[in-house]
Amino acid sequence: MNSIHAMSIDPRLLQWLDLLLQEASVSRAALHADVTQSAMSHALRRLRAHFADPLLVRAGRGMTLSARAQALKGPLREALLQLHKVAQPDPVFHPAKGAHAFHLVMPDYGDMVLATPLMARLSRLAPHSSLHCQQTSDHDLLATLGQADLVIGRFEQAPQSLHQRVLWHDEFAVVSRSGHPGLQRRKLSLPIYLAQAHVQVRLTGVGSSAIDLHLAAQGLRRHIACTFAQFASAGRLVAHSDLLCTMPRRVAQALAADLPLRVHALPLPLPGHDVKMLRSPAVHREARHAWLREQVMAVVKEGRGLKG
Repeated sequence: MNSIHAMSIDPRLLQWLDLLLQEASVSRAALHADVTQSAMSHALRRLRAHFADPLLVRAGRGMTLSARAQALKGPLREALLQLHKVAQPDPVFHPAKGAHAFHLVMPDYGDMVLATPLMARLSRLAPHSSLHCQQTSDHDLLATLGQADLVIGRFEQAPQSLHQRVLWHDEFAVVSRSGHPGLQRRKLSLPIYLAQAHVQVRLTGVGSSAIDLHLAAQGLRRHIACTFAQFASAGRLVAHSDLLCTMPRRVAQALAADLPLRVHALPLPLPGHDVKMLRSPAVHREARHAWLREQVMAVVKEGRGLKG
């Protein structure tokens, strides 16, 4: 049977065929379908013509299935069950019930700012859920979109086909250890900034940072003593050295809450950046996914870990 011929059959006839094969009786099939025996007999004639097979054959006082009908019985029942599942509306999402797994992909600055307050919120509202955070660089974020519920980071050129929302706007700041000998009772000026050794966080590992490009345009440069791929590692080093590190202000404040660090204004007129939440159009209307986005936005609006 070719695919065009298979598609020409009335789906209701397939439901009635299932009843005929299960009951091996026109009268009982009609009773289950709540139709007249005449209507079911007419349906059987159409099915026989479609399959070019008698399907039900006389056997004494009753009827039995033909070999073709026996071969159809199991696959037809399975196909109808699958069709029934597909046709069901999305189930109502109950966050407090069931074990829900949520997957987020973001650079380490997203982890530092969002993960702790978001986990606290999920533990309260969806106690059986789990939160899985995968770290990657801003450069590789879009490549992970199909692997996660949400991708969070800085996107300069995200495709317009993706649903996106700005979570927060951030500015650059500088961190030093508390008690840094060159910064006690002194405002961090550009000359002081350039006189210090720096830790640089290079999320992609390639290219020059916006800070160094800005300095180079003015014929200036700073001394990079160490590079890291993560802000958390850089913050720990700064807390135990006289190095400085330039990073997003919210990240600096998150680190300063746990480490002996001091946060300074960056003495350079650099523009800030938006941190966005991206999701695929394929999951945009899912109740589970919409609920997760609401929780992320609630954390941002509450300002938990996002002061300043």
